[in-house]
Amino acid sequence: MELPGWKQYLIEVSSGFVLLSFSNEGIYSLSLMRGRPLMAGSAAEKAELYWPELEREIRGYFNGFPIRGDYPLIMSGYSPWTQKILQLTKEIPHGETITYKQLAERAGVPAGARAAGQALARNRTPLLIPCHRVVAQGGKLGGFTGGIDWKKELLALEGITGL
Repeated sequence: MELPGWKQYLIEVSSGFVLLSFSNEGIYSLSLMRGRPLMAGSAAEKAELYWPELEREIRGYFNGFPIRGDYPLIMSGYSPWTQKILQLTKEIPHGETITYKQLAERAGVPAGARAAGQALARNRTPLLIPCHRVVAQGGKLGGFTGGIDWKKELLALEGITGL
């Protein structure tokens, strides 16, 4: 879907592709894909990225380096609870994990682990809001919008194995 003023930008990485949807106000979504998107070869490959260092950082991430930049994200459409959970998730350091319960406790709702997980399921910008770093009690992976295989791979890229 292309809206006036919105652009898409395709980045090829070792595991597939990353598709960014953005405007001059910020990044709306980041999609992880295994195969080449059907729309590739069109506007996504011709669009100019407003944050050229972001492409370098995404490519670096797939070589084991953290994404350090704080890029503008479009948070409209998220509830206040989801925004709070996503902000707390952004603060989880590269190479570390926390549980859904710990995330809920950080948000001030100790019994809110399930609600924290539901908020993370709405995350449109994985990697930039690293929801893959949140795991279930006992080190189980839990869910991930891009699928469990992506979650395992992203954690392994950060040196986290054995979950």
